[in-house]
Amino acid sequence: MLLIRTHHSDDDAWRDVLSRMGELPGLVAPRGGHEARAVPREPIPRRLIVVDDRAWQGATPEEVREILAADGRWIPDLVLLANDRTTANPHLRPLLAFRTTDGDTFRITPRQAALTYLVLHRPYQEMTLEHFEERAPAAPEWEPEKDETAEDWEDDLPDPIGANLESLNRPPLYEPPTRALPVLTQENFGLLVRTDFTDAAAWASLLDTTYRPGPGYGDPIDDFSDYIDTVDDPTFQDSSPEQLMALVRDSQDPEQLTADVVVIADGTTMRDPGHRVLVVPLEGPIGHAFRMDPEQVGSMVGNLAIGNMDIEDFMGD
Repeated sequence: MLLIRTHHSDDDAWRDVLSRMGELPGLVAPRGGHEARAVPREPIPRRLIVVDDRAWQGATPEEVREILAADGRWIPDLVLLANDRTTANPHLRPLLAFRTTDGDTFRITPRQAALTYLVLHRPYQEMTLEHFEERAPAAPEWEPEKDETAEDWEDDLPDPIGANLESLNRPPLYEPPTRALPVLTQENFGLLVRTDFTDAAAWASLLDTTYRPGPGYGDPIDDFSDYIDTVDDPTFQDSSPEQLMALVRDSQDPEQLTADVVVIADGTTMRDPGHRVLVVPLEGPIGHAFRMDPEQVGSMVGNLAIGNMDIEDFMGD
């Protein structure tokens, strides 16, 4: 991913954008006139180039696309521009986004852009980006009418992707883990990761309920244990949802179906009498976590894997 600052009148606004994106893996921030340093080694290769150079003042998507189209250039999956409208909206800090080779421009918040970056390596994310283009298309460049403010203009546009993240009590933020974490290879329909190790009995109860939901759930499968990969490794103690998102890699088998969520058994899960797990989508509404009864997990991952249902069908439960 490539993030370019194209409006240089407000340094505080730019710093706010960067703070909301967090210290992402593979981050490279070259300065004007200097080459980017080598991309840091990560369990899953990534590159995020951040450009803060006045030479890009006022750059448009068309100009950026033309430059990136030159032979031998690095081609990012997604380009973000922090422009005048980013500066004018301190609540959401909307970025102008576009795929390099095709696709329309759309608006996205820095937090949502960061979550999207964490999963860009996964297959089929083009469909997610197409969905973003449809939901939050960017209007033409702002030309204020008499007495019209930037806020008035923004109010008439669709909300940028990720706008609701700003209203959360604890908005998502990627912070590097304090220790190296292994890659989570998803070989099955579901992936359940334990991040709290304070209550062995609660964990055993959660697994039993997840694997064998029991009467009343109307599913013909009696045991989901063969459909859900479980990670019970103290290395992941207190890992955040964002850290786990960044570590999930699909099976190398192209025939293997996998659901696009990671299910987390965290401290809240262990303390909750019903052991409600945290479900974090890796596609579509990327990173928009929600709680779910463990009895529903098996049915959810199976239906997602075969395309019978969408993750939004479960988010309201």
